Amino acid sequence: MQHMYRQWLISAQNATSYRAKFILATEILNSDLSSYEIQNASRRVVSALAAVIDLPIASADVLRKARERFEALTELLSSTERLATGDDAHYRDRVIVCDVSN
Repeated sequence: MQHMYRQWLISAQNATSYRAKFILATEILNSDLSSYEIQNASRRVVSALAAVIDLPIASADVLRKARERFEALTELLSSTERLATGDDAHYRDRVIVCDVSN
């Protein structure tokens, strides 16, 4: 599962067109491997773009909303990647040192 998240993160970072973002969000939404949070974020991207993805032009407001939602999806994928790689810098204040020598 973490391998798939990593692939999605790389694809998200490389997605430059709204069509690429829509296709990736649709793939993630339809995957059984994505978490509820990731699926929900993907659903929000898909719903923002579904009505305009096949049109030659869309309003700036629709594209702004889609971009913000895609950025949120990318951030979720990124945070999942940090957790999978054991990036403890974000959790330094939660580490409790126990002295078990007694």
